[in-house]
Amino acid sequence: MNKNILVELKNITKTYPSPQGELEVLRGINLRVEKGDKITIVGPSGVGKTTLLNIIGTLDKPTSGDIYFFGEKLDYKNEEKLLKLRKEKIGFIFQLHYLIPEFTVIENIILPGLVSYWKKERYLERGRELLKKLNLSEKEKYKPYKLSGGERQKVAIARALFLNPDLILADEPTGNLDFQSAKEIVNIFLNINQDFGTTIIMVTHNWELAKKMDKIFLLKEGFLIKLENTSR
Repeated sequence: MNKNILVELKNITKTYPSPQGELEVLRGINLRVEKGDKITIVGPSGVGKTTLLNIIGTLDKPTSGDIYFFGEKLDYKNEEKLLKLRKEKIGFIFQLHYLIPEFTVIENIILPGLVSYWKKERYLERGRELLKKLNLSEKEKYKPYKLSGGERQKVAIARALFLNPDLILADEPTGNLDFQSAKEIVNIFLNINQDFGTTIIMVTHNWELAKKMDKIFLLKEGFLIKLENTSR
């Protein structure tokens, strides 16, 4: 077993019922994700990029095929183990930040610590460490409505990083941002990868941002195709 392989997908398929019969979204996806990888998945809307990301993150179950985390095959009957994996090993970032509007910035960030029953001193220290890392220290007591779109997404990133996950899954994290803010968010991902060794898998429509990652895959007609990154 290769200890550098974080996640491995083997012959993953996903079908949905439709009026015309079975709709096959994913057709035998194979993917190896190594520790420290920076991966982008590109492709037009509706091809199954989010479905694939949700399957990798165990939020959805494949119709067939197997997924391995740290060399161990996922058992979808063991919901407790899947919850533990999602909680401790995977950080999720979405196009919508899903911040709680009634909570301050710091309160949104420390939520994973509260759920994990951390001591107050510990979760506040971790929250402020992440705020400093993302240049948001002065916004600690702000409510989300006072922040820009880019700042809200930074808070969502900090929340996803709170438990120091091995893998960050980012689904169109820059989709609602202007180009400059989007570029800043992607640079944050690159810094996270460099500073903490966190593996990044990002879905995006933005080709210019996609080229900043090391590995680019095109999802087309249910198949995952590796592309050459000519910018490197």
